Amino acid sequence: MDIYNGCKLDSGDRSRMDIAQSHRFPIQEYGMNYESQPLQRHEIRAMKADPAVVDRIITSYKMMLDFYGMRLISVDSGLLDRSLPPRNFACRYNHLARSSHNNLRISRILKCLSEFDLEHLSMGFLLHVLWEQSDGHGLDTPGIRSSMDRWWTNCLRDDEKRRRVGEFIQKVRSGENGYVFTRSMYREELESGATGSGIAPSTNVMDTEWGQQACHIERSAVTEVEEKSDATGPGP
Repeated sequence: MDIYNGCKLDSGDRSRMDIAQSHRFPIQEYGMNYESQPLQRHEIRAMKADPAVVDRIITSYKMMLDFYGMRLISVDSGLLDRSLPPRNFACRYNHLARSSHNNLRISRILKCLSEFDLEHLSMGFLLHVLWEQSDGHGLDTPGIRSSMDRWWTNCLRDDEKRRRVGEFIQKVRSGENGYVFTRSMYREELESGATGSGIAPSTNVMDTEWGQQACHIERSAVTEVEEKSDATGPGP
């Protein structure tokens, strides 16, 4: 199955999305698909040196963004926007908001982007979601906020990027002085060059006790949700 042949994923294509997740976003740890082997560090070095591999990671990222109702505006800055017609971004957002099994998949995507020195794309994703929550009136559910604050932001390995995103999140969550993270602020943050570089290429979060505990807790929570969903059937 060639998932790069101009295809688009829909909510009924869960098996295809699982394939994309486990094989198109390789990381240094096991995920929900235990048939997908963790990357070794020498493999990462070889893959990062191959422009074709990096291009495929970016293509996979674009495909998953489309599934979630988003589109990549700039590969250089990481700027995102909502999908354009005929794609219904509102329907995609609703699916993302009510299907919590996507949260762990997004964690894997963000970790993979870090592995391949593409953390500016992760920052673009996180701040796009924050803009939607603060000023765009979308994706503002307890589940997404929890995953973003506790898991997704911590997928950023670069201390400065993680600090910047954390500061914006804290301001939005506190709502102090009526703070709103606007679209123009989002664009300026990404295009100002503040995202910088400096990713630690060989860092493996699973080498830490925190990483192992976090992965286990999140995986268990998602498994429990999916088991309940399978038992009760799809939601409305």
